[in-house]
Order: sequence, then structure tokens, then C-alpha cells
Amino acid sequence: MIENRKIEVISENGNINNIILEIPTQYPWFINIIHPQKWARRYEAPDLFAAFQTMRLEFEKAGIRFLCVSARPDIMASGLSRNMSGGRKVYIIRHGEQADRSNIVDIFDHAPPDRTGTVQQQRDFAMRWLASVTHRQ
Repeated sequence: MIENRKIEVISENGNINNIILEIPTQYPWFINIIHPQKWARRYEAPDLFAAFQTMRLEFEKAGIRFLCVSARPDIMASGLSRNMSGGRKVYIIRHGEQADRSNIVDIFDHAPPDRTGTVQQQRDFAMRWLASVTHRQ
């Protein structure tokens, strides 16, 4: 089964547009992006989170960010989440605190522009978070 999801994107000049994502509800995992100007692109990966990161990296080159949870720097997809939800569910993480079930969110839920960042910012945040929870006294 395929779910269609409308997602907002923002360009460097601040313009916000809508795109449609086609997302499978089971393996194999991919994301099809359908642009209003009628072009499409498919991103395949071992899970949805990885597919979304690949897609984001390409759009970042054009100065476009996705306004959804998957683009927040303070999220992380655990191995269990990737296996159980295909990477659709992630943890909101906080420095010095273990990931907690009460902080699980859907990667396609909306996030405001000031809460989003780049894939590299997300990777850096995850590394700092991991160090903060593994090196506690």
C-alpha cells in the first residue's frame, strides 16, 4: 500500500511550496517525490529515514529544505526503529538524556523552518548526543 503525504519545502529565499511524497507502508522502502510541476523522482534505501536523507542531500544542493521532523537536527533513527517501522519513527534526542519512547515521532510530521537543518547538522548533533550519554559520570 502507498500513502500520499503533502510536505512543505522552503527555498533559500523563504518561499514555501508543497510537494507530494508517495511512501510505502511496508518493504521495499522508497520515497517518490511528486513535484507540482509534474516531475517525479524515486529514492530507494534500506529504510525510509535513509531514503529521506538521500533525498534531502540532493535538495540541499539547490538550497531547499524540507519542513518535517526528518529534517530536525535533534532526531535520530535507532536500529530498532528502522527494523520495526522501516525508519518512519524516530526519537527526538536531548544532550545528556537517553532516548525515550515518549519522544518518538513520525519523520513526515511538520516542523517549522527554525527547527530544521541540514543532514550534516543532524549527523553532528547525533554524534554529540551519543558522546553526551556514553561519557556521563
